Amino acid sequence: MDILLIKCIASGFLLAAPIGPVNLICMRYTLSEGRMSGLMAGMGAALADALYGAAAAAGLSILTTFISQYDAVFRWGGGVFIFLLGIATFRAQPKSTSDNKNSKHSLHKLCAGVFLLTLTNPVTIFTFIAVFSSFGISALVTDLSTTLLAAVGVFIGSALWWGALTSIVCLFRSRVTPHVIVQINKIAGIIISLLGIASIAGV
Repeated sequence: MDILLIKCIASGFLLAAPIGPVNLICMRYTLSEGRMSGLMAGMGAALADALYGAAAAAGLSILTTFISQYDAVFRWGGGVFIFLLGIATFRAQPKSTSDNKNSKHSLHKLCAGVFLLTLTNPVTIFTFIAVFSSFGISALVTDLSTTLLAAVGVFIGSALWWGALTSIVCLFRSRVTPHVIVQINKIAGIIISLLGIASIAGV
């Protein structure tokens, strides 16, 4: 059980680390609105990773078949969502200090939005299946309790990455002026939009 948990934590951390739309969104919200906003964005991704991790650990062939069958739908839906998110990021302006005090509702909305965004990436579950196979995790999952433990491990690993990322970004937040944030938003917006186009094109 301990070996399974450690392997799943490592898997969650490693799979969350590569730079992609969610990493850019997390960094952008951390810089413009504070660590809590960035962390909540990351938690949305961590929850989706945990769900996909549980599916991969359980070897849910029905789910993987469904995702494979409707890959184009997931790809287009996620791509359009990412592209629009990139446009919104490009046009975003820095918020004042009073605006940065986000309500629980807006934080939950941010978390839910990133959760759905992460779920629209059909590659995620297949990546988990590949990593779990190479780490020998699939052989350790034998029942519901070990499946849930795998999901918890993935969530912890993913959450550790988002916690580390927001902490690092926060170190530079005090040195970032509103003008720099505007430029960061524009650059991040362009990159996120291009990632959305790449997803639609199937690149």
